[in-house]
Amino acid sequence: MRRVALICWVLLAACGNDRQIDSHDDPLSSRGAALYQQMCQVCHGETGEGGLGPVLQDTAMTHGQLETAISARMPANNPGQCTGECATEIATFIRSGLTSRALRCDAVPPGPRRLRLLTRREYRATVRDLFGSGAPVMSCARATDCAFRDTCGGGTCQPNACASQTFAYDPHGRSLSSVHVAGSFNAWAGTITGGGLPLVFSAATGLWVGTFAIGEGMAQYKLVLDEREWIADPRAPTAVPDGFGGTNSVLALSCAGDADPAAKLVADARPAGFPFDTDATSAVVTSAHVDAFLSAAEPLAEFAAAHANALVPCDWSGHAATCGPQLIDVLGPRVFRRPLTADEAAHYRGLASEDLTGALEALLISPHFLYRSELGVAAGDHFRLTAHEIATALSYTFVGTTPSAALLAAATGGELDGTDGIERWARTLVADPRARDQVGELVLQWVGGQDVLTVDKRADLYPGFDDLTRRALATETRRFAADVAFDGSGRFEDLLLANYTVLDATSAAFYRVAAPTSASGRVTYADGRRAGVLGHASLLATTAHSDQTSPIRRGLLIRRNLLCEELPPPPPFAGGVPEVDPHATTRERFAMHTSNPVCAGCHQYIDGVGFGLEHFDPVGRWRDTEGGAAIDASGDLGDVERLGTHTSAPYGTVPELAEIIAGSHAATSCFTRQYLRFARGLRESLAQRCDRLWLEDRFDAAGHDVRELLVQSVLSPAFVERR
Repeated sequence: MRRVALICWVLLAACGNDRQIDSHDDPLSSRGAALYQQMCQVCHGETGEGGLGPVLQDTAMTHGQLETAISARMPANNPGQCTGECATEIATFIRSGLTSRALRCDAVPPGPRRLRLLTRREYRATVRDLFGSGAPVMSCARATDCAFRDTCGGGTCQPNACASQTFAYDPHGRSLSSVHVAGSFNAWAGTITGGGLPLVFSAATGLWVGTFAIGEGMAQYKLVLDEREWIADPRAPTAVPDGFGGTNSVLALSCAGDADPAAKLVADARPAGFPFDTDATSAVVTSAHVDAFLSAAEPLAEFAAAHANALVPCDWSGHAATCGPQLIDVLGPRVFRRPLTADEAAHYRGLASEDLTGALEALLISPHFLYRSELGVAAGDHFRLTAHEIATALSYTFVGTTPSAALLAAATGGELDGTDGIERWARTLVADPRARDQVGELVLQWVGGQDVLTVDKRADLYPGFDDLTRRALATETRRFAADVAFDGSGRFEDLLLANYTVLDATSAAFYRVAAPTSASGRVTYADGRRAGVLGHASLLATTAHSDQTSPIRRGLLIRRNLLCEELPPPPPFAGGVPEVDPHATTRERFAMHTSNPVCAGCHQYIDGVGFGLEHFDPVGRWRDTEGGAAIDASGDLGDVERLGTHTSAPYGTVPELAEIIAGSHAATSCFTRQYLRFARGLRESLAQRCDRLWLEDRFDAAGHDVRELLVQSVLSPAFVERR
């Protein structure tokens, strides 16, 4: 019965989220505006400024003329698709919304009130911060959070015990002075004094043995004999090429194992043109979501109940009716990210006094936990987010998880009631180490690199492109982005221009370069072939086919993700690539796109960009030839500032391409737009354009400092105001 009630509760909340859609009748928020954005903006521009199509802002055409033209000729790639009511509403919007008066920023209303479902990343991080990094399964052998040390039977709690590894080496009678472990987890320390993990010889067993807390994740390592002879571990079940003719042994350690609750959740949707997992509009709850939330909540509730004394010290033996309500008083506000109302507190306290696990499960399946509220309270002719909603938005924006007790206390104490307090906390959160991970995730998703974790490549052609390597390549992009933003110049341009990357032993072996020797992992590009994220295999491999490169995919990614330039979809009759000489190069096979007038309209902007990346094979490794023929990797990023301007920007190398992009206003404007999409969880409508322009000005004034972009994004009125 409880399960049925919880299902109804979540589904009703989902319906409530739909009702938050505002019916304000301003033209920029009308259905005609949405249709224009979907079908017309790609050619005529965001504000009707023109591009591939003519200017529509302040048009002299009448409503009737517009409606007739739309019905007969629009959209250009599929005329006749928008007739009747569709044509009428778009024509109405063009006449009333695409005017200099309507587009004035002082006339634009704030964004809509809404609820935002936690993403899988946010859910996982929230659970970790509420219950400890070992949730939902915790035992003495797996404990990673010493807050739970009293459950270990009085023994010593070892942080990271769940991610420990015991190494054993049999020398088969060989006399050795030392054996130590060197790997990606300790910067491949060549000596024991330099950080190597020493094994100890046991005369009883004849083995060199040692147990060390390595930490979660996948890693590679070797055993080092007498500090000079490096060998793979004979006992390791998995080995990979080390890039130098030998092999590295592989470790894969996890504290969560198969019990990761977020693994049960429905995958986050990424709509076309929205590269991030934060899209709020597509996070519509279905019965599949509800089943997944229940399946995740049950073991979490059981875990929290079993370790309740670590959360609220109390004499739980025989006093659950007293201790349970105390747990609700402590945990409830953290789960809901705000104080419980009197009715809520009474309800959950009553449940906890009788069935603690059931009460905790009810908290975890509540919409007040699963959704981030951005509803606010009435403030004149608009709504303003409450202090606790602001605290929640700040925390998930900057560190990707639930607000800390200190941040919630700041909200309760009135510290977030003004812009000064919001800025102080924004700068505090940017300095939090977890902000590095958030920036890393932003950049990885911005360039589409998260798909490298699942991309399929021909194993016979690319045998080294395994799961371990794919994870290392995604980590490369995350660590590189954090390095630029927090350890380097901090400037956006260096995400594109930096002459280095950040590698571990696995990614270094993939690129066939020496493993880094410093803790930073920095490896300089010495050959002028790569620059910034454009040289990362996470980007290059996900924009190629399983067995061949794709100039189209690579060109589109640069246009869409880096420059925010959209192109209309191909017409229904476009057809495919005709049969060509199988020995032809990729450039020769795709030449028909620009020679065929049906295709050339769009492919003139795509192929010339993608051809410039042809030196990189389908997994992102360098190549000089294709099928025995020398590669022509000359490219042209024409119309870099805006499509339809008929400019040319030729280049011959990736660093030259990076210079063109980094030097454009389009790229910095696009990065601002993409960051707002990532942080706000929406593909901005014309009504949110002014907020973006406000942030662009401040990004420019800050010299394109990425950390300052993050801070300024929460200082605009649009961050706290809703219509």
